[in-house]
Amino acid sequence: MNAQALPYGPAFGLGVLLPVTALLLVPLVIAARRAGSVAGAFVVVALWLRYIAGAYHLYMFKPFAAGLSGNALLSIGVTGFGLLFVVRPANLALKWLLPVYALVALALVSAALNGDPAGGINAGVKYAYMTVIIVAVFQALRIDPAARFLSWAMVSFLPLLVFQALSLALHLPKGSEDGDGLVWIGGYNHEAAFSVAMMTGFLVGCFAKSAPRPIRVAFLTATFLGILLAGYRTTILAFAPLALAVFLSGLTLSVRRDQRVPMAVTAAVGGLLLVSVGVLLYSAKFADLGAFLSDPTALIKPPRDFDYLERQVMSARPLIWSSYIYAWADGTPLQHLFGFGPESWEGLFKVYPHNTLVGTLYELGWFGVAAMLALWTVMFTAAIAARGERFKLLAAHFAFFLLNMATMPFWQVEGLAMYGLLCGYTIYAARTAQVPRPGPIRLVYA
Repeated sequence: MNAQALPYGPAFGLGVLLPVTALLLVPLVIAARRAGSVAGAFVVVALWLRYIAGAYHLYMFKPFAAGLSGNALLSIGVTGFGLLFVVRPANLALKWLLPVYALVALALVSAALNGDPAGGINAGVKYAYMTVIIVAVFQALRIDPAARFLSWAMVSFLPLLVFQALSLALHLPKGSEDGDGLVWIGGYNHEAAFSVAMMTGFLVGCFAKSAPRPIRVAFLTATFLGILLAGYRTTILAFAPLALAVFLSGLTLSVRRDQRVPMAVTAAVGGLLLVSVGVLLYSAKFADLGAFLSDPTALIKPPRDFDYLERQVMSARPLIWSSYIYAWADGTPLQHLFGFGPESWEGLFKVYPHNTLVGTLYELGWFGVAAMLALWTVMFTAAIAARGERFKLLAAHFAFFLLNMATMPFWQVEGLAMYGLLCGYTIYAARTAQVPRPGPIRLVYA
Protein backbone atom coordinates (compact mmCIF):
# COMPACT_ATOMS: atom_id res chain seq x y z
CA MET A 1 0.00 0.00 0.00
CA ASN A 2 1.30 3.42 -0.95
CA ALA A 3 0.14 6.37 1.14
CA GLN A 4 1.28 8.87 -1.51
CA ALA A 5 -1.68 10.96 -2.71
CA LEU A 6 -2.95 14.29 -3.88
CA PRO A 7 -4.22 16.69 -1.22
CA TYR A 8 -7.72 15.29 -1.74
CA GLY A 9 -7.04 12.03 0.07
CA PRO A 10 -5.30 8.64 0.03
CA ALA A 11 -4.72 6.75 -3.20
CA PHE A 12 -3.72 3.18 -3.99
CA GLY A 13 -0.23 2.50 -5.27
CA LEU A 14 0.65 0.38 -8.29
CA GLY A 15 1.20 -2.61 -6.02
CA VAL A 16 -2.58 -2.72 -5.53
CA LEU A 17 -3.79 -1.09 -8.74
CA LEU A 18 -2.08 -3.38 -11.25
CA PRO A 19 -3.07 -6.80 -9.85
CA VAL A 20 -6.65 -5.66 -9.16
CA THR A 21 -6.90 -4.23 -12.68
CA ALA A 22 -5.64 -7.51 -14.13
CA LEU A 23 -8.34 -9.40 -12.21
CA LEU A 24 -11.04 -6.94 -13.31
CA LEU A 25 -10.09 -7.44 -16.95
CA VAL A 26 -11.44 -11.00 -16.87
CA PRO A 27 -15.12 -10.13 -16.30
CA LEU A 28 -14.74 -7.17 -18.68
CA VAL A 29 -13.66 -9.43 -21.56
CA ILE A 30 -16.54 -11.81 -20.85
CA ALA A 31 -19.04 -8.93 -20.69
CA ALA A 32 -17.80 -7.35 -23.92
CA ARG A 33 -17.97 -10.66 -25.79
CA ARG A 34 -21.53 -11.28 -24.60
CA ALA A 35 -22.87 -7.75 -25.03
CA GLY A 36 -24.61 -8.80 -28.23
CA SER A 37 -23.40 -6.07 -30.57
CA VAL A 38 -20.39 -3.90 -31.34
CA ALA A 39 -22.24 -0.89 -29.96
CA GLY A 40 -23.13 -2.71 -26.75
CA ALA A 41 -19.56 -3.93 -26.26
CA PHE A 42 -18.31 -0.40 -26.90
CA VAL A 43 -20.52 1.02 -24.13
CA VAL A 44 -19.35 -1.67 -21.70
CA VAL A 45 -15.65 -1.07 -22.43
CA ALA A 46 -15.90 2.74 -22.62
CA LEU A 47 -17.50 2.96 -19.18
CA TRP A 48 -15.03 0.48 -17.67
CA LEU A 49 -12.06 2.42 -19.03
CA ARG A 50 -13.36 5.66 -17.55
CA TYR A 51 -13.85 4.16 -14.10
CA ILE A 52 -10.59 2.23 -14.00
CA ALA A 53 -8.75 5.40 -15.05
CA GLY A 54 -10.23 7.18 -12.03
CA ALA A 55 -8.33 4.84 -9.72
CA TYR A 56 -5.07 5.85 -11.48
CA HIS A 57 -5.65 9.58 -10.98
CA LEU A 58 -2.13 10.11 -9.61
CA TYR A 59 -0.87 9.21 -13.06
CA MET A 60 -3.77 10.04 -15.40
CA PHE A 61 -3.92 13.70 -14.35
CA LYS A 62 -0.34 14.28 -15.51
CA PRO A 63 0.49 15.51 -19.05
CA PHE A 64 1.33 12.61 -21.37
CA ALA A 65 1.62 14.11 -24.85
CA ALA A 66 1.05 17.51 -26.48
CA GLY A 67 0.25 18.93 -23.06
CA LEU A 68 -2.75 16.58 -22.71
CA SER A 69 -3.32 14.52 -19.59
CA GLY A 70 -3.82 10.79 -19.66
CA ASN A 71 -7.53 11.30 -18.96
CA ALA A 72 -7.85 13.70 -21.90
CA LEU A 73 -6.06 11.31 -24.25
CA LEU A 74 -8.26 8.43 -23.09
CA SER A 75 -11.43 10.44 -23.76
CA ILE A 76 -10.17 11.47 -27.19
CA GLY A 77 -9.25 7.88 -28.01
CA VAL A 78 -12.64 6.50 -26.93
CA THR A 79 -14.46 9.24 -28.84
CA GLY A 80 -12.40 8.74 -31.98
CA PHE A 81 -12.83 4.97 -31.92
CA GLY A 82 -16.56 5.34 -31.43
CA LEU A 83 -16.93 7.77 -34.32
CA LEU A 84 -14.82 5.69 -36.69
CA PHE A 85 -15.93 2.15 -35.88
CA VAL A 86 -19.18 2.20 -33.88
CA VAL A 87 -21.46 5.13 -34.65
CA ARG A 88 -23.45 5.00 -37.87
CA PRO A 89 -23.31 8.43 -39.57
CA ALA A 90 -27.08 8.37 -40.21
CA ASN A 91 -27.74 8.21 -36.46
CA LEU A 92 -25.84 11.44 -35.91
CA ALA A 93 -28.79 13.14 -37.64
CA LEU A 94 -31.27 12.19 -34.89
CA LYS A 95 -33.39 15.26 -34.18
CA TRP A 96 -32.90 14.91 -30.43
CA LEU A 97 -29.20 15.68 -30.86
CA LEU A 98 -29.73 19.17 -32.29
CA PRO A 99 -29.37 20.95 -28.89
CA VAL A 100 -26.04 19.17 -28.38
CA TYR A 101 -24.80 20.46 -31.72
CA ALA A 102 -26.03 23.94 -30.77
CA LEU A 103 -23.90 23.77 -27.62
CA VAL A 104 -20.86 22.68 -29.65
CA ALA A 105 -21.39 25.53 -32.13
CA LEU A 106 -21.77 28.08 -29.32
CA ALA A 107 -18.64 26.76 -27.60
CA LEU A 108 -16.63 27.23 -30.80
CA VAL A 109 -18.09 30.70 -31.46
CA SER A 110 -17.53 31.84 -27.87
CA ALA A 111 -13.97 30.52 -27.90
CA ALA A 112 -13.24 32.33 -31.17
CA LEU A 113 -14.74 35.61 -29.90
CA ASN A 114 -12.60 35.42 -26.76
CA GLY A 115 -9.41 34.38 -28.58
CA ASP A 116 -9.17 30.91 -27.05
CA PRO A 117 -9.74 28.28 -29.75
CA ALA A 118 -8.27 25.55 -27.52
CA GLY A 119 -11.11 25.97 -25.05
CA GLY A 120 -13.66 25.49 -27.82
CA ILE A 121 -11.91 22.33 -29.02
CA ASN A 122 -11.83 20.90 -25.49
CA ALA A 123 -15.56 21.54 -25.07
CA GLY A 124 -16.25 20.05 -28.50
CA VAL A 125 -14.40 16.86 -27.59
CA LYS A 126 -16.41 16.51 -24.36
CA TYR A 127 -19.72 16.89 -26.16
CA ALA A 128 -18.51 14.51 -28.89
CA TYR A 129 -17.78 11.92 -26.18
CA MET A 130 -21.31 12.30 -24.83
CA THR A 131 -22.78 12.09 -28.34
CA VAL A 132 -20.89 8.88 -29.08
CA ILE A 133 -22.24 7.30 -25.88
CA ILE A 134 -25.78 8.45 -26.73
CA VAL A 135 -25.70 6.99 -30.24
CA ALA A 136 -23.93 3.78 -29.17
CA VAL A 137 -26.60 3.10 -26.53
CA PHE A 138 -29.32 3.87 -29.07
CA GLN A 139 -27.79 1.51 -31.65
CA ALA A 140 -27.28 -1.26 -29.10
CA LEU A 141 -30.94 -1.04 -28.06
CA ARG A 142 -32.12 -1.22 -31.68
CA ILE A 143 -30.30 -4.56 -32.01
CA ASP A 144 -31.16 -5.66 -28.46
CA PRO A 145 -34.56 -4.20 -27.40
CA ALA A 146 -34.47 -6.26 -24.21
CA ALA A 147 -31.36 -4.27 -23.17
CA ARG A 148 -29.38 -7.40 -22.36
CA PHE A 149 -26.17 -5.46 -22.95
CA LEU A 150 -27.00 -3.33 -19.89
CA SER A 151 -26.91 -6.46 -17.75
CA TRP A 152 -23.32 -6.93 -18.89
CA ALA A 153 -22.64 -3.21 -18.47
CA MET A 154 -22.96 -3.72 -14.72
CA VAL A 155 -19.48 -5.25 -14.98
CA SER A 156 -18.17 -1.80 -15.97
CA PHE A 157 -18.79 -0.60 -12.42
CA LEU A 158 -16.82 -3.33 -10.69
CA PRO A 159 -13.74 -1.05 -10.43
CA LEU A 160 -15.76 1.42 -8.35
CA LEU A 161 -17.22 -1.25 -6.09
CA VAL A 162 -14.03 -3.25 -5.68
CA PHE A 163 -11.78 -0.28 -4.92
CA GLN A 164 -14.35 1.18 -2.53
CA ALA A 165 -14.49 -2.16 -0.72
CA LEU A 166 -10.70 -2.16 -0.54
CA SER A 167 -10.66 1.34 0.95
CA LEU A 168 -13.03 0.07 3.64
CA ALA A 169 -11.04 -3.11 4.28
CA LEU A 170 -7.71 -1.22 4.44
CA HIS A 171 -9.26 1.72 6.32
CA LEU A 172 -8.35 4.40 3.80
CA PRO A 173 -11.04 7.06 4.18
CA LYS A 174 -10.98 10.61 2.88
CA GLY A 175 -12.10 13.69 4.76
CA SER A 176 -15.45 14.87 3.40
CA GLU A 177 -15.71 18.05 1.36
CA ASP A 178 -17.73 19.61 4.16
CA GLY A 179 -15.22 18.65 6.83
CA ASP A 180 -17.93 16.88 8.84
CA GLY A 181 -16.83 13.28 8.57
CA LEU A 182 -15.14 10.58 6.51
CA VAL A 183 -16.07 9.28 3.08
CA TRP A 184 -15.01 6.15 1.23
CA ILE A 185 -14.18 6.56 -2.44
CA GLY A 186 -11.72 3.77 -3.10
CA GLY A 187 -8.61 5.89 -3.62
CA TYR A 188 -10.29 8.04 -6.28
CA ASN A 189 -9.54 11.73 -6.63
CA HIS A 190 -12.74 13.27 -5.27
CA GLU A 191 -16.16 12.15 -4.10
CA ALA A 192 -18.01 14.27 -6.69
CA ALA A 193 -16.90 12.30 -9.76
CA PHE A 194 -16.87 9.00 -7.84
CA SER A 195 -20.45 9.39 -6.62
CA VAL A 196 -21.70 10.46 -10.07
CA ALA A 197 -20.09 7.34 -11.53
CA MET A 198 -21.72 5.20 -8.83
CA MET A 199 -25.06 6.87 -9.59
CA THR A 200 -24.58 5.90 -13.24
CA GLY A 201 -24.17 2.32 -12.06
CA PHE A 202 -27.47 2.51 -10.21
CA LEU A 203 -29.06 3.90 -13.39
CA VAL A 204 -27.73 0.96 -15.40
CA GLY A 205 -29.13 -1.43 -12.81
CA CYS A 206 -32.53 0.27 -13.10
CA PHE A 207 -32.81 -0.60 -16.79
CA ALA A 208 -30.97 -3.94 -16.82
CA LYS A 209 -34.28 -5.79 -16.98
CA SER A 210 -32.86 -9.02 -18.36
CA ALA A 211 -30.38 -9.54 -15.51
CA PRO A 212 -31.24 -12.30 -13.03
CA ARG A 213 -33.28 -10.72 -10.25
CA PRO A 214 -30.91 -11.63 -7.36
CA ILE A 215 -27.92 -10.19 -9.24
CA ARG A 216 -29.81 -7.04 -10.17
CA VAL A 217 -31.04 -6.47 -6.62
CA ALA A 218 -27.54 -7.07 -5.23
CA PHE A 219 -26.05 -4.62 -7.74
CA LEU A 220 -28.63 -1.93 -7.01
CA THR A 221 -28.05 -2.40 -3.29
CA ALA A 222 -24.26 -2.20 -3.67
CA THR A 223 -24.39 1.00 -5.75
CA PHE A 224 -26.99 2.49 -3.40
CA LEU A 225 -24.73 1.89 -0.40
CA GLY A 226 -21.73 3.04 -2.44
CA ILE A 227 -23.34 6.43 -3.02
CA LEU A 228 -24.09 6.81 0.69
CA LEU A 229 -20.52 5.83 1.61
CA ALA A 230 -19.16 8.41 -0.84
CA GLY A 231 -20.99 11.00 1.23
CA TYR A 232 -21.35 13.69 -1.44
CA ARG A 233 -24.44 15.68 -0.44
CA THR A 234 -25.32 16.85 -3.95
CA THR A 235 -25.39 13.33 -5.36
CA ILE A 236 -27.29 11.93 -2.37
CA LEU A 237 -29.98 14.60 -2.79
CA ALA A 238 -30.18 14.19 -6.58
CA PHE A 239 -30.18 10.41 -6.28
CA ALA A 240 -33.24 10.33 -4.01
CA PRO A 241 -35.95 10.67 -6.74
CA LEU A 242 -34.42 7.88 -8.82
CA ALA A 243 -34.00 5.54 -5.84
CA LEU A 244 -37.59 6.22 -4.77
CA ALA A 245 -38.88 5.58 -8.31
CA VAL A 246 -37.06 2.23 -8.46
CA PHE A 247 -38.46 1.26 -5.06
CA LEU A 248 -42.04 2.17 -6.00
CA SER A 249 -41.98 0.60 -9.46
CA GLY A 250 -40.20 -2.51 -8.21
CA LEU A 251 -42.85 -3.23 -5.60
CA THR A 252 -45.74 -2.37 -7.91
CA LEU A 253 -44.58 -4.53 -10.81
CA SER A 254 -43.71 -7.49 -8.59
CA VAL A 255 -47.36 -8.50 -8.24
CA ARG A 256 -50.15 -9.51 -10.61
CA ARG A 257 -51.81 -6.77 -12.64
CA ASP A 258 -55.06 -6.95 -10.62
CA GLN A 259 -53.09 -6.36 -7.39
CA ARG A 260 -51.03 -3.40 -8.61
CA VAL A 261 -53.32 -0.59 -7.44
CA PRO A 262 -53.32 -1.61 -3.76
CA MET A 263 -49.61 -2.42 -4.00
CA ALA A 264 -48.95 1.03 -5.51
CA VAL A 265 -50.72 2.64 -2.54
CA THR A 266 -48.73 0.49 -0.13
CA ALA A 267 -45.50 1.31 -1.94
CA ALA A 268 -46.31 5.03 -1.86
CA VAL A 269 -46.85 4.89 1.91
CA GLY A 270 -43.62 2.92 2.33
CA GLY A 271 -41.78 5.41 0.13
CA LEU A 272 -43.10 8.30 2.21
CA LEU A 273 -41.86 6.58 5.36
CA LEU A 274 -38.43 6.04 3.82
CA VAL A 275 -38.23 9.69 2.78
CA SER A 276 -39.21 10.74 6.30
CA VAL A 277 -36.48 8.54 7.80
CA GLY A 278 -33.99 9.97 5.31
CA VAL A 279 -34.96 13.52 6.21
CA LEU A 280 -34.43 12.75 9.89
CA LEU A 281 -31.07 11.05 9.31
CA TYR A 282 -29.71 13.77 7.03
CA SER A 283 -31.43 16.80 8.57
CA ALA A 284 -28.18 18.17 10.01
CA LYS A 285 -26.27 17.52 6.79
CA PHE A 286 -28.80 19.47 4.70
CA ALA A 287 -29.75 22.14 7.24
CA ASP A 288 -27.92 24.90 5.36
CA LEU A 289 -29.69 23.87 2.14
CA GLY A 290 -33.03 24.56 3.82
CA ALA A 291 -31.74 27.94 4.96
CA PHE A 292 -30.70 28.80 1.41
CA LEU A 293 -33.97 27.66 -0.18
CA SER A 294 -36.01 29.71 2.29
CA ASP A 295 -34.61 32.90 0.73
CA PRO A 296 -32.15 32.15 -2.10
CA THR A 297 -31.95 35.75 -3.35
CA ALA A 298 -30.49 36.83 -0.02
CA LEU A 299 -27.31 34.86 -0.76
CA ILE A 300 -26.88 35.86 -4.40
CA LYS A 301 -25.07 39.15 -3.97
CA PRO A 302 -21.63 40.69 -4.57
CA PRO A 303 -18.97 38.38 -3.11
CA ARG A 304 -17.53 41.18 -0.97
CA ASP A 305 -20.84 41.39 0.92
CA PHE A 306 -20.66 37.82 2.29
CA ASP A 307 -19.89 37.59 5.99
CA TYR A 308 -18.02 34.67 7.55
CA LEU A 309 -21.10 32.56 8.31
CA GLU A 310 -22.61 33.11 4.86
CA ARG A 311 -19.37 31.88 3.30
CA GLN A 312 -19.88 28.51 5.00
CA VAL A 313 -23.40 27.88 3.71
CA MET A 314 -23.63 24.83 1.42
CA SER A 315 -19.85 24.48 1.24
CA ALA A 316 -19.65 28.10 -0.02
CA ARG A 317 -21.76 27.41 -3.12
CA PRO A 318 -23.79 30.67 -2.95
CA LEU A 319 -20.49 32.55 -2.71
CA ILE A 320 -19.11 30.64 -5.70
CA TRP A 321 -22.26 31.22 -7.76
CA SER A 322 -22.29 34.92 -6.91
CA SER A 323 -18.64 35.26 -7.90
CA TYR A 324 -19.36 33.91 -11.37
CA ILE A 325 -22.65 35.75 -11.87
CA TYR A 326 -21.21 39.14 -10.92
CA ALA A 327 -18.07 38.51 -12.99
CA TRP A 328 -20.29 37.74 -15.99
CA ALA A 329 -22.35 40.87 -15.30
CA ASP A 330 -19.16 42.96 -15.52
CA GLY A 331 -18.51 41.69 -19.06
CA THR A 332 -19.29 43.34 -22.37
CA PRO A 333 -22.72 43.08 -24.05
CA LEU A 334 -21.23 40.54 -26.47
CA GLN A 335 -19.95 38.49 -23.54
CA HIS A 336 -23.40 38.63 -21.95
CA LEU A 337 -24.68 36.86 -25.06
CA PHE A 338 -21.78 34.48 -25.79
CA GLY A 339 -19.89 34.33 -22.49
CA PHE A 340 -16.17 34.41 -21.76
CA GLY A 341 -15.40 31.15 -23.54
CA PRO A 342 -15.37 27.44 -22.54
CA GLU A 343 -13.24 26.70 -19.46
CA SER A 344 -12.28 30.40 -19.25
CA TRP A 345 -12.73 30.27 -15.48
CA GLU A 346 -9.56 28.20 -15.05
CA GLY A 347 -6.78 30.37 -13.70
CA LEU A 348 -9.22 33.10 -12.64
CA PHE A 349 -11.30 31.29 -10.01
CA LYS A 350 -10.14 28.86 -7.37
CA VAL A 351 -12.97 26.39 -8.00
CA TYR A 352 -15.32 25.54 -10.84
CA PRO A 353 -18.84 27.07 -10.78
CA HIS A 354 -20.63 24.15 -9.04
CA ASN A 355 -23.81 24.80 -11.04
CA THR A 356 -24.23 23.95 -14.70
CA LEU A 357 -26.44 26.94 -15.51
CA VAL A 358 -24.15 29.38 -13.68
CA GLY A 359 -21.11 27.87 -15.39
CA THR A 360 -22.82 27.96 -18.79
CA LEU A 361 -23.86 31.58 -18.27
CA TYR A 362 -20.26 32.56 -17.57
CA GLU A 363 -18.75 30.47 -20.38
CA LEU A 364 -21.40 30.71 -23.14
CA GLY A 365 -23.68 33.56 -22.06
CA TRP A 366 -27.44 33.75 -22.49
CA PHE A 367 -27.31 31.79 -25.73
CA GLY A 368 -25.53 28.93 -23.95
CA VAL A 369 -28.06 28.86 -21.12
CA ALA A 370 -30.87 28.73 -23.70
CA ALA A 371 -29.17 25.82 -25.51
CA MET A 372 -28.59 23.91 -22.25
CA LEU A 373 -32.21 24.36 -21.18
CA ALA A 374 -33.31 23.29 -24.67
CA LEU A 375 -31.28 20.08 -24.33
CA TRP A 376 -32.79 19.23 -20.96
CA THR A 377 -36.29 20.07 -22.21
CA VAL A 378 -35.95 17.99 -25.37
CA MET A 379 -34.74 14.95 -23.45
CA PHE A 380 -37.35 15.33 -20.71
CA THR A 381 -40.06 15.62 -23.38
CA ALA A 382 -38.70 12.48 -25.03
CA ALA A 383 -38.94 10.70 -21.66
CA ILE A 384 -42.59 11.77 -21.39
CA ALA A 385 -43.22 10.26 -24.82
CA ALA A 386 -41.45 6.99 -23.94
CA ARG A 387 -43.28 3.72 -23.58
CA GLY A 388 -42.87 1.24 -20.74
CA GLU A 389 -40.12 2.85 -18.64
CA ARG A 390 -41.60 6.35 -18.49
CA PHE A 391 -41.79 6.65 -14.70
CA LYS A 392 -38.17 5.68 -14.10
CA LEU A 393 -36.94 7.73 -17.06
CA LEU A 394 -38.65 10.87 -15.78
CA ALA A 395 -37.23 10.27 -12.31
CA ALA A 396 -33.75 9.80 -13.78
CA HIS A 397 -33.95 13.03 -15.80
CA PHE A 398 -35.21 14.92 -12.76
CA ALA A 399 -32.36 13.45 -10.70
CA PHE A 400 -29.85 14.58 -13.31
CA PHE A 401 -31.37 18.07 -13.29
CA LEU A 402 -30.96 18.26 -9.50
CA LEU A 403 -27.38 17.09 -9.85
CA ASN A 404 -26.67 20.05 -12.13
CA MET A 405 -27.93 22.54 -9.58
CA ALA A 406 -25.04 22.09 -7.15
CA THR A 407 -22.28 20.45 -9.17
CA MET A 408 -21.36 20.20 -12.87
CA PRO A 409 -21.72 16.75 -14.40
CA PHE A 410 -21.21 18.36 -17.82
CA TRP A 411 -17.69 19.29 -16.67
CA GLN A 412 -16.92 15.70 -15.59
CA VAL A 413 -16.46 12.88 -18.06
CA GLU A 414 -18.32 10.70 -15.53
CA GLY A 415 -21.29 13.04 -15.78
CA LEU A 416 -21.18 13.10 -19.57
CA ALA A 417 -21.17 9.29 -19.60
CA MET A 418 -24.17 9.23 -17.28
CA TYR A 419 -26.20 11.68 -19.34
CA GLY A 420 -25.14 10.02 -22.58
CA LEU A 421 -26.38 6.65 -21.35
CA LEU A 422 -29.63 8.15 -20.05
CA CYS A 423 -30.30 10.10 -23.25
CA GLY A 424 -29.49 7.14 -25.50
CA TYR A 425 -32.02 5.00 -23.63
CA THR A 426 -34.56 7.85 -23.66
CA ILE A 427 -34.24 8.49 -27.39
CA TYR A 428 -34.71 4.80 -28.16
CA ALA A 429 -37.77 4.58 -25.89
CA ALA A 430 -39.29 7.72 -27.40
CA ARG A 431 -38.63 6.64 -30.97
CA THR A 432 -40.05 3.19 -30.31
CA ALA A 433 -43.22 4.78 -28.93
CA GLN A 434 -43.63 6.74 -32.19
CA VAL A 435 -43.68 3.58 -34.30
CA PRO A 436 -47.34 2.55 -34.71
CA ARG A 437 -48.16 -0.91 -33.46
CA PRO A 438 -49.58 -3.25 -36.08
CA GLY A 439 -53.34 -3.48 -35.88
CA PRO A 440 -55.35 -6.69 -35.86
CA ILE A 441 -55.36 -8.65 -39.09
CA ARG A 442 -58.76 -8.56 -40.71
CA LEU A 443 -59.84 -11.18 -43.20
CA VAL A 444 -61.80 -9.85 -46.14
CA TYR A 445 -64.02 -12.32 -47.93
CA ALA A 446 -64.71 -11.63 -51.57
